[in-house]
Amino acid sequence: MTALLWSSTLVDFELLCFLLTGRPFYHGFWHSYIFVLTVYPVMLSLIIYMAERKFDKTLLDVYRFFRFYPREVRYSFKKVYISCLIGGVSHLFFDMWVHKTSPYILFPIHTVNHFWIGEWGNLIYIPVSVLSLYSVFLWIRQMKIHQETLKQGLMAQQDHMNTNSF
Repeated sequence: MTALLWSSTLVDFELLCFLLTGRPFYHGFWHSYIFVLTVYPVMLSLIIYMAERKFDKTLLDVYRFFRFYPREVRYSFKKVYISCLIGGVSHLFFDMWVHKTSPYILFPIHTVNHFWIGEWGNLIYIPVSVLSLYSVFLWIRQMKIHQETLKQGLMAQQDHMNTNSF
């Protein structure tokens, strides 16, 4: 789903801005729970919801290019919002353990990342890697299911044509 992909990735847009402007590289306000639980999912949900309606054919072409065959392209606002909320929170949840330079995690209550666990943070990459591999597994599985569905549809069409040719 587009919303989950964008919401779990776009939080790092502020890091790109820091990089392009030459400012010190750290996780800013976008990497705070106050932001990913309030402004971020609403703002991103509105953008994605409208984009899914305006560019549905383009999205479908992109999905086909990557051999992703969703049941629908235009999701309800509720589904888009929940996906944006999950994407932003999950990104922040995994980031808070591994980045010392995340002073806004619990902003405005704290301005230091109390969750950073130093070298132990490398353990977080294990569940992230497992989730990534599982996503790839699901993607490959849905491609196979789609191919089987197409084959069955073609076979049914041929059987129908063979029975009607007599």
